[in-house]
Amino acid sequence: MSGLHSKHGFKVEALKPKPGGQAIQGSAIPLILPNDLKYNASTGRVEKVQGARRETLQAVPEALDLLEGIEEPVSALAICGPCRSGKSYILSRLLGTADAFELGHRMDPQTFGIWMGTKVLRGKDFTIVLLDTEGIDAAGASADQDARILVMTILMSSLLIYNSLNVPYKGDLEKMQCFIKLAKGITVKKGEKTQMSAFREFFPDFLWLLRDVSLMITDEDGVDMDPSDYLKTRVLGRKGEDEFDESTSDKVGRAILTFFSSVECATLERPSEKKEVMNNIAEHTGSLNPEFNKGVEDLIERLLLKSRAKRGYDKGSTVSGVALSIMAKQYIAAVNDPKAIPALDNTWKNTIQLMRSRAIEEVVVEYNQQMQAQVAAATKNGQIPLEDTENKGKPASQPSLMDLHNQLFKVVTDMLLEKVGHLGISSGDLGSENKTVVDEMQKRLVQREERTIDYMAADGTIKKQKGFVVTGGELFHFIQENKDLSKIFCQKLFERLFDPIRKHVESPPPDYDFQQLMGELTNARQRYSEQARGPEKWVILQEMTKNFEKLKANFEKIKGYQKKLMQEQQKAQEAELQAKEKEREVRQLYDQAQDMHKAHQETLQKMDQQHREQMEKVRQEEAERREQEEQKYRDLQNAQMEQYAAMSREFNEKSSSQMQDLMGRMQEQQADMNRQMMDLMQVIKDTPPPVVKVERGGGCSIM
Repeated sequence: MSGLHSKHGFKVEALKPKPGGQAIQGSAIPLILPNDLKYNASTGRVEKVQGARRETLQAVPEALDLLEGIEEPVSALAICGPCRSGKSYILSRLLGTADAFELGHRMDPQTFGIWMGTKVLRGKDFTIVLLDTEGIDAAGASADQDARILVMTILMSSLLIYNSLNVPYKGDLEKMQCFIKLAKGITVKKGEKTQMSAFREFFPDFLWLLRDVSLMITDEDGVDMDPSDYLKTRVLGRKGEDEFDESTSDKVGRAILTFFSSVECATLERPSEKKEVMNNIAEHTGSLNPEFNKGVEDLIERLLLKSRAKRGYDKGSTVSGVALSIMAKQYIAAVNDPKAIPALDNTWKNTIQLMRSRAIEEVVVEYNQQMQAQVAAATKNGQIPLEDTENKGKPASQPSLMDLHNQLFKVVTDMLLEKVGHLGISSGDLGSENKTVVDEMQKRLVQREERTIDYMAADGTIKKQKGFVVTGGELFHFIQENKDLSKIFCQKLFERLFDPIRKHVESPPPDYDFQQLMGELTNARQRYSEQARGPEKWVILQEMTKNFEKLKANFEKIKGYQKKLMQEQQKAQEAELQAKEKEREVRQLYDQAQDMHKAHQETLQKMDQQHREQMEKVRQEEAERREQEEQKYRDLQNAQMEQYAAMSREFNEKSSSQMQDLMGRMQEQQADMNRQMMDLMQVIKDTPPPVVKVERGGGCSIM
C-alpha cells in the first residue's frame, strides 16, 4: 500500500502530541464522545461515566491537541453508515494496515461518537485526516443523536463515505431520515434561511460505498449501469410526478442529491464466504477474496485522487488542523444547545479571528526567541554592545542591532502571511484584511514616533531632518538592553584607557611633561574612538571627560602646562563630540524612516504575490464550482427533480455574477497595492542620507 501512497504523493506519518504532552495510546483516538463516555489517556480506552445519560457531545482534549499539531490545510475523510457494515476496516486499509481503527466483531458497536486516526496521510498541499463515526442506528442512540453525529461529521469532513451492505433500493432510504434533518440542523448564514443549493459549496463530496455486492447493477431492462448513475436515478431519484406525493424516501434522496457538491457510488465484493474469516477479517487478510482486495486498492486510489483540502467559508480559504479543532469546539457547543444551530459564517468568522490572533502571538514569540539568540551570538553573550544603526567601518562580523531586527522583521512578516494566507477573503479586499493583521503584528514588534531635529549640514547651513525614533514594541526592549550594555562597556573602556593617564597626572614621573600628557591623551582618545561600541559611546565620552576635570589642579603642576591651549582644545573637542552625537541622532531618524519604508515595501510585495496566487486559486475554484453545478443540474433532471434543477441553475447564475464582482474588487485592490509599492520605491530613491558637519577637535586633549 505504501507504493500506492507514494504514487500519489502521500506518506503515512504518526501525529505527535504537543511538547510536554502525554503520548497517545493506540492507532486511533476519540475526537468527539457522548457525555456518558470518557477517554482515559493513560490506557487509551473509553470508559463509561457512572450515572450519566447520553444527552450531549463533548470534545476530547488530547485529540484536539493532535489535530492542532497540523498547521497545514487538512482533508478530512470521514465514513458513516449503519453499524457492523465494515466502516472501520476501510479506514484502516487507507493507512496501509487492517486494524488501525478498532473493528467490531460483536453485535454491540465498537465506535461511539467520532474517532480520529493517530496516523495521517501527509501530502504536498494538504494532510488527510481519517474520521470513523458511530454507526447510524447504534444501540443507545436516538434519531436526534444520530442526526447530531451526522451533522458533526459533515461539518468537519471534506469527503464523506456512506458505507452500507448490498445494493440499496428506494425503500432503504426510509432508514436514513437523519439526512432530512440536515437543513434544520445547519445554516450557512446566521439568522437567515438557507437555500438548499447554498450548502453544496461547504458540504463534503459524497461517496456511497456498497459492500458485499457480487451481482452486476442493471436498469429495469437488465442493461448494466454505472453504480453512480444507478444511485442517482434509481435510488435517490423521484418516482412520482406529484410533489404532494413525495415520500420519506424521496425527501432523503432529494437531500443527498441537493446538499452534496458531488454524489458518486462505488462497490466492493464480499471479503469471504467463510464465517471465521468474516468474524475477524483483519487477521485473515491473506485469505480474503482477491476481487475484494483489488476492489479495496482501486477504492483507495479513487479516494486519494478525489481528496482535496477542506474549504473554509470564505473564497479561496482552506481549513488547517488548527482551524478544524477550533471549529469543532464551536460546532459541538451549537449542536448541544437546543436553541442554537451551527452557523457556517459565524463559526468561520470566530475561527479566523482566533487563528489570526494565535498567528500573531506565535510570530511575536518566534521574533523574540530568534532575536535573543542572534543578539547573544553577536554580542558574545552580552560582552560587546551592538551599533544601533549601520556599522560605519566596524567589523562586518558584528551586525548592527537594526540589521538583526530588519532581517527578522521580514522573516516573521512572511511567516505571518503564510499562516493567515489560507484563510481566504471575505470581501475581495484580501490586501486590506491581511494588512490589518500584519500591521497589528508589526506594531507589537516596533512602535515609532515621528520627530524633527535641526542640524548643521556639511555646507554650514541649518537643515531639518524628519524621521522616526523607536518608542515601543519588542524591539524597544532590545534597544534599551543594548543601550545599557553600551553604557557599561564604554565606561569600562574609558576607565581602562584613561586610568594610567590619571595616575601619571596625580603622581607624575620625574621626566613627565605637558607634551607627553597630550600625546597620551591623543592616543587614548583615538583608541576609545576605535574600540567604543553602541549608541552611548559619545555620550559616555562627554560624561567621563567632565569627571576628568577634577584633575584640573594637577594638570597645572605638569611641566610646560599651557592653559590657553588646553582650554581651546577642550572647547573644540566638546563641540566635536556634540556634533558626533547629533550626527548619530540625525542618522538614526533617517535610518528608521528608511527601514520603515523598506519594510512596508517588502510587505506589499509579499502581499501582492499572495494576492495574485489567491486570485488564481479563486478562479480555479470558480471553474470547478461551475462544472460541479452543471453536473448537479443534469443529476437533478435525470432524477426527475426539475423544480430543484431549475433552482440549481438559478443559484449557479447568481453565484457566477457575485464571483465576477468579487474578482473586480480583487483586481482593483491589486492595482492599489502596485501604486503604493511604486510610491514607496520613489520615496526611498529620492531621499538621500543627511550629511552632518563635524569639525575635528584638532588637538589631543579631552578637556
